[in-house]
Amino acid sequence: MLTGCTQNLFQSTDKTKYQAFAPDPAYEYKLRKDDKLSISVWDHEELSVGSIYSVYSSGEEQGKWVLVGPDGKIGFSKVGSFPVEGLTVAAAQANLQRALGKWIVNPQVTIKVLNKEVTVLGEVNTPGVLLLQKERNTLLEVLGRAGDLTVYAEKRHVKVARPEGTALREMEIDLTQLDRNYATNIVVLPGDVVYVPARKGKQFDKKAGTSLAVTSAITAILLFTRIITGL
Repeated sequence: MLTGCTQNLFQSTDKTKYQAFAPDPAYEYKLRKDDKLSISVWDHEELSVGSIYSVYSSGEEQGKWVLVGPDGKIGFSKVGSFPVEGLTVAAAQANLQRALGKWIVNPQVTIKVLNKEVTVLGEVNTPGVLLLQKERNTLLEVLGRAGDLTVYAEKRHVKVARPEGTALREMEIDLTQLDRNYATNIVVLPGDVVYVPARKGKQFDKKAGTSLAVTSAITAILLFTRIITGL
């Protein structure tokens, strides 16, 4: 059912086959609604949230973070409601440092996004949502973290879908033609969906394997019966 839904998703978008997303050296992640942020204020544990400087654990599973609300703002001690949506992490840090400068001498602020994720579906060994640890993550790195491709993967039609405002842009890559498509340089961004379709012979292989297993079981039973009965 999941595979069918995913195929419909990609069929509904405009296809740009065999064209890699050009990596942008100047790319910087911009904060979004529902982002979970850890904020560290050096030497001010009472202000830090979800960081090594705070009294709380920095692990997201502990529920210690600041959430970017529907209005694109966070609530933070001293400064109250503070807009961050659409800002790079560096810009948000600089703005927060200026705001805290009214109460703290030369504040040092570090912001980390805890939920930069990409979804990998289809013929990989461990499909699901992956947390991106770096700013720049290539398609091959993401597929490797998803446990690599299965034996049924259709390597010629790997797809990446990227939300761009209200639209959904799609790229299709032939992994058997790495030199031509520059697949090693395709950058996967937070929010992207990577889909690896199954090759056409998958269902036939499964049916053939099931039939072979049943035939082998019947043969073994008949052989065992003959041995017992002496026939």
